[in-house]
Amino acid sequence: MGIYSGHLYRVPGEDQEFLNLVQDSFLSQHVLEATRGENVLYIVLSSQKEFVDNVKICEPLGCSDHNQIHFIIKVKGERNRKIRYRKNFHKGRYKDMREYLAKIDWNNTLKNKTATECWNILKSEIYCVVDKFVPLKKQGKRSKKKHLSKEAIRKIKYKQMMWKTYRHTGSEEDYSIYKGALNQATAEIRNSKRSYEQKIAFNIKHDSKSFYAYVRINRKFRIRSVL
Repeated sequence: MGIYSGHLYRVPGEDQEFLNLVQDSFLSQHVLEATRGENVLYIVLSSQKEFVDNVKICEPLGCSDHNQIHFIIKVKGERNRKIRYRKNFHKGRYKDMREYLAKIDWNNTLKNKTATECWNILKSEIYCVVDKFVPLKKQGKRSKKKHLSKEAIRKIKYKQMMWKTYRHTGSEEDYSIYKGALNQATAEIRNSKRSYEQKIAFNIKHDSKSFYAYVRINRKFRIRSVL
């Protein structure tokens, strides 16, 4: 596939079928700048030019040499302003829970029941006491950047500024400055993350909540309750 200044040109081979499809569908190409070196390797297509706006070629992500593409998709829709709530188990009335469950005649309740029926009854009672004695709280957004120190944030902003300078000038000198800022920011992020993890691990006896919150945020698989 060939792309030059947002226009597709004819190329031999199987890619011609894709180019014909794009042209026959009257699709617009929005990436007009190089995304890796002097080449355009990524495209953003839309049926109308007005659907995509503010396309920016940003600095590479991590160790990749491919630039990021940021853009805005214009769509009409109603914003979901619904406030979400979740159980605040830290303020649960567990003494009242125990008293409520102690009043249940479990021998008669579970008498002559199968294992599945007993489990369903127990699960139902657990849901009942949780709804009664555990209050709700608003679900806020969790911050995922607690491990970044002020120095790391400062170097990240400096790296981004150097990238914009290089994109504006295109000089090799500014690119070298950007690469140096990138390496410094990467090293500082690693050091900051390592220091934060050592800190929460050392204080786990006094602040276990921060430790387990950090573990939950960074785990790859979410564990769901069987209840």
